[in-house]
Amino acid sequence: TAAGMLFLVDPTDLLDTTSSDSYNSDSYWAVGPIKYIIGSLIAFSGIECCESFVASLMSKCVPSALAVGTFNSGLLATLVGTSGRAVGDLFITAMGLISIRNLLNLLIIPGLGLVLFSMYLLRRNYKIVAV
Repeated sequence: TAAGMLFLVDPTDLLDTTSSDSYNSDSYWAVGPIKYIIGSLIAFSGIECCESFVASLMSKCVPSALAVGTFNSGLLATLVGTSGRAVGDLFITAMGLISIRNLLNLLIIPGLGLVLFSMYLLRRNYKIVAV
């Protein structure tokens, strides 16, 4: 996931001194259509692969009291997922209001930071989540 997201960071927008309406197509480091498709495929594949591991870990780490009844871990996962999508939509809208020109970097760089931070937390607390 992090490798795919690194493909999507556009360093030419970070170092751009002259602002234009389109992306820097003449630069080798700019994120063009091919680099965007490759980065998106790698990031999406990584996210989908990790989803099954997260669901498996959650089923083993959830207390038995939350495993029965209507308010179980499945409902909690659905509520958290729906809330995450809503917050994500608000974040995309806010970043689009800041700058349409730099929207890709405004979305990818904080997301990459969150991925790296979660990897750090997982390594630091590996004994807690190891089953």
